[in-house]
Amino acid sequence: FLCLFFEIEQLQFRNDIFTSVKSDQKVVLVTGGSSGIGKAIAEHLVEVGYIVYGTSRSDQKSSSSKVKMLKMDVTKENSVREAIEKIQLSEGKIDVLINNAGLGMAGPLEFTSDDDAREIFSTNVFGVMNVCRHTIPLLRQTNGGNIINITSIGGHFGLPYRGVYCSSKFAVEGYSESLSMELRQFGISVSIIEPGDFKTNINANRKIARNVDESLYPQFQQALNQVNNEVHSAGDPILIGKKIHQILNKKSPNLYYQVGTTQQKFSVFLKRILPGRIFEAIIMRHYGMNKCKKRK
Repeated sequence: FLCLFFEIEQLQFRNDIFTSVKSDQKVVLVTGGSSGIGKAIAEHLVEVGYIVYGTSRSDQKSSSSKVKMLKMDVTKENSVREAIEKIQLSEGKIDVLINNAGLGMAGPLEFTSDDDAREIFSTNVFGVMNVCRHTIPLLRQTNGGNIINITSIGGHFGLPYRGVYCSSKFAVEGYSESLSMELRQFGISVSIIEPGDFKTNINANRKIARNVDESLYPQFQQALNQVNNEVHSAGDPILIGKKIHQILNKKSPNLYYQVGTTQQKFSVFLKRILPGRIFEAIIMRHYGMNKCKKRK
């Protein structure tokens, strides 16, 4: 009997250690975690010791067996609720939410339909709101935690032929600023990461406005080709994963972080200090639009 009692005590002791270790690991939810920036973030955080759940609109397995993939469509509230309930059931908590899921869009605004614009905003803006709404109660239960919303350098200023995309990122920036002030009382930190160009599959997945009259916008295809080339030759998105790891180790993270080339980060500074028309001229020159004559 004493031997049996001793064995039970040992098992309980080992179980207590396992539970303690498990509870000490932070649980991270990364939306859009099956490819591109989201995949890089998820895989890096797993490697440095986090429990990471990635999401995708379809059932997918991660190339890293350590990233736990869940089906979630951020535009559908029931889908978001079900995925988060699965994490709560398995882990009992969420410590970090990273809103990364998003869609790209290119085209002259004149030829961008309401349906296309709604699709972009449904994912890039309302998707962020949906996931935050259902995750905040879990973050509040842990008396803290982090929300990190991935926007874009284009969330600071409009870019030609990417007006809907930039507008959606502007919206997330404003939402995040308000959210940060509201959640401070609960010890929840909100940060915004504004990436520049990174080598991902966004070129293949970017929506393009239909039926564009190129006689009116002859610069569009050239600008689109330039955007695609810049993405193709851009850096590894692992840099964003490393930046997030640094943020999660800070006691008081900043609100804004730019991750990209020196030129891209400097453009944010220029936007703040230059007169609007001068900054506009710099952007147009970058995309070769300064050569276009004004139409009479």
